[in-house]
Amino acid sequence: MLENKSYKVFITLIFIQVLFGVNFPASKIIVSKIDPIFWSSIRFLLAGFCMLIISLVLKQPRPKMNKTYLKKVSLLSILGLALGQGLFLTGLKWTSSVNSALITSCIPIWTLIIVVLRGQELLTFNRLIGILMAFFGMLFMRDITYMSLSNESFMGDIFVLAATFCFSLYLSFGKDFFEHNNNYWATTIMFFISGTIIIIFKIPLILELKNIVFDQEFLICALYSVLGATLLTYLLNNWSLKKTQAANVALFIYLQPVVAAVIGYYYLGEVITMRMLLCSFFILLGLIFSVISTKSP
Repeated sequence: MLENKSYKVFITLIFIQVLFGVNFPASKIIVSKIDPIFWSSIRFLLAGFCMLIISLVLKQPRPKMNKTYLKKVSLLSILGLALGQGLFLTGLKWTSSVNSALITSCIPIWTLIIVVLRGQELLTFNRLIGILMAFFGMLFMRDITYMSLSNESFMGDIFVLAATFCFSLYLSFGKDFFEHNNNYWATTIMFFISGTIIIIFKIPLILELKNIVFDQEFLICALYSVLGATLLTYLLNNWSLKKTQAANVALFIYLQPVVAAVIGYYYLGEVITMRMLLCSFFILLGLIFSVISTKSP
């Protein structure tokens, strides 16, 4: 059964999905005025400066910047942020939002395969049943019938699929790393490394910043994207990796369509259908099945 301390972790993982869910409409407003990949570098760098201030104010113990540490944190920066975001946003140019959402559902499956092959976690019956229930619940909520299999979307689908695999590797290797290293400083360094790597390829776009209209709507969305959907989500996600299995962290991604449906109902006037309710039930039931009695080897 779940230990009492696990509930704090799972509530945190649910909160992360809420933050990501709110970020979707905010990001649409932002990328309508600025290149999406260029924006990723800016938000990572801004989040890095914020995390640096937080780490200093809270007097977090600084890590030893030796070769081993920098090698590991650089790998995580590339997998989870630079490559993960870069490949995903590039893929979105050539594929549909439905395709990308369905392909993103591969993250928990990739993660489970990786952690089992690496001997980090066991493939229990409950976990297998749970992840399948949540996966199919998510597929039916997204409506797979709208998925495009055209040649035009093929390359975009490949990029998004590669992004999901990179993020799954990040969760697996991040589990080992964050169990033994300070979360604040590691997250700070990751933001700076990722932002720097991405912006190198987008330097010419810096001149275009003067053409952007920084109205109130844009500034509010940008502020939320940096503080809520970047700084807070990665900080909490990395903290969760220290407290629970990587496969559990990945599995909670299936809550995103449920969060999107709730947000759409309260703020966009969308209708909650019986289909959404049934799919949400299977997703939640799958999460419960998966996290009950899961142990590392």
